[in-house]
Amino acid sequence: MWEYFIKVLGWWILSIVKFLFTPFVMITNPGSEHWSVLEIILITTSGAALGVFIFYHFGDWILRHWPFPKGKTFSSTRRKIISIKNKMGIKGLMLICGLISVPVSAMLCARYFRHDANAMAKLIFAFSIWSVVLTSLAYLIRLASTA
Repeated sequence: MWEYFIKVLGWWILSIVKFLFTPFVMITNPGSEHWSVLEIILITTSGAALGVFIFYHFGDWILRHWPFPKGKTFSSTRRKIISIKNKMGIKGLMLICGLISVPVSAMLCARYFRHDANAMAKLIFAFSIWSVVLTSLAYLIRLASTA
């Protein structure tokens, strides 16, 4: 039992750090156990949810207290982020969160959408949808490669 929990803990950490690749690695890793599609979806979703919770709260602290280098107040990157935020809102973040990482998504959510009481739940929901999509895609690729 502990062995299984340790393995799941490792996949949770990978889901937090590299969410986009975790379902692919879990399905295609030849030295790995054979995880079911449901297990992969549950593990990656719960790992992302844990990461969103941690970085939503801790990320807000980082953004307030971290000594970021002094530079241009309005850099081109910051302008792009603000433009996307103003045009698409939290739905835009939900749309791209699977492509960027869990920590970055959660910290952007904490920074720009803290006024939305359901922002964290929306982000977790988006990661669960991304988990289903990525796991399905990885499973289809595995099926195509074994056929």
